[in-house]
Amino acid sequence: MKLVFDERALADLEGIYRLIAHDSPATAKTIVDRLFSSTELLISFPFMGHAGHVPGTFEWVVPRLPYIVVYEVDPTREQVIVTAVFHGAQNRGGNE
Repeated sequence: MKLVFDERALADLEGIYRLIAHDSPATAKTIVDRLFSSTELLISFPFMGHAGHVPGTFEWVVPRLPYIVVYEVDPTREQVIVTAVFHGAQNRGGNE
């Protein structure tokens, strides 16, 4: 499997970085780096998440972080596509 981040997921990560960096750039970098490295687990275990709110998606809570990764699995292309990353306390408003 190959791990792919779509534009929205990258924008989400950028937003997470900016929000945390307002108080601590070093912490922001550490958190975003951990999000990227943790998400690589989906390459080996693409179905470890649970069924997402949107049909056809999965959601995975990143260990020891309050973030949820929303993703799709495309077995034909052998890809895990990350479509969103958000804080667990964030009001999603049905816009996964």
